[in-house]
Amino acid sequence: MDESKKLNAVIDVIMLAGTILLRNGSEIYRVEDTMIRIAHSQGIMDCNVLAMPAAIFFSIENTNISRMKRVTSSAYNIEKVCDVNQISRQLVSGQLDLETAFIQLKQLNAKASPYTNIQLTAAATLSAPFFSIMFGGNVYDAIGAGVATIFAFTCSLYVEKFIRIPFMTAFAGALVFGLIAQFWARYSGLPSTADLVIAGAVMPFVPGIALTNAVRDIMTNHINSGMSKMFESLLVTLALGAGTSVALLLMN
Repeated sequence: MDESKKLNAVIDVIMLAGTILLRNGSEIYRVEDTMIRIAHSQGIMDCNVLAMPAAIFFSIENTNISRMKRVTSSAYNIEKVCDVNQISRQLVSGQLDLETAFIQLKQLNAKASPYTNIQLTAAATLSAPFFSIMFGGNVYDAIGAGVATIFAFTCSLYVEKFIRIPFMTAFAGALVFGLIAQFWARYSGLPSTADLVIAGAVMPFVPGIALTNAVRDIMTNHINSGMSKMFESLLVTLALGAGTSVALLLMN
């Protein structure tokens, strides 16, 4: 009975670690590797792990023990990914016992995002002008990009509260910064170009982490997961282009 309880405790830690990694934007191969390393450190050698963007499967060979966890929502929090890696390394090396690791993982899973919506909007607003200058814009293009971003990012966060679809969130943001860029270039009276304003404002919306993870998953032979993430990233990119195009059509 004690052995059965310990086995369930080990699997609980394995599944929780994998779930936190998957929910916070980790690569698929990292999720599977972490779960397998924890299992091996606890004496479970013959195990199978299958991680996908929407679910995790864990089983032990020659037994009827199998677990599945559905992951319905995800975000990108690299800090949590690093924290899980640290906990798993300490557990594998023997610096942490199983119970302590489970408590730390539960606390980490319940931990709120370190950044508020205001901080996210401020970061996006501050970064957009530099992208505009990088693409060849002048100071007025940079200011326009900052103004467009603060309204577009705020709008996208508001839309995300009601419609949790990345395509719609990106489309709404692109529509707003596309319209503001056109107004800025036409009616501000400043020597500014709408295309360069848009080039700066669009960068905070580009799914760079998702696209990078998709490429890394494909390179590590996780073709299905990599292609699904790649397709999701392309859909968001398409939404950005569609929103900008609609803005241009409305202004013309």
